[in-house]
Amino acid sequence: MTEHVVRALKILGRDFSIKASPGEEMVLEQAIALLQKRVDENQQRFPLAGSHELLVLAALNLCVPLLEQEERLRQVEARLSATAERIARQLQG
Repeated sequence: MTEHVVRALKILGRDFSIKASPGEEMVLEQAIALLQKRVDENQQRFPLAGSHELLVLAALNLCVPLLEQEERLRQVEARLSATAERIARQLQG
């Protein structure tokens, strides 16, 4: 049976317990730190925003770069595939 590490965190005054598989603790710690950083930045920029709004803004701030990175990955994969096809055609004669 796989044991999970339980990590407690507090965001905007609310406690959360997050389970992580062994070996995922470092990534979880980084994710928590990044989320907290984004929430803190939004709290400074929008001091009158409520906790839900701050979390939604943080989520959007994290999603936009992720979507951009996924698009770049698709473009690189397409170029790689085209290059592999060109090489295969050249090898075939």
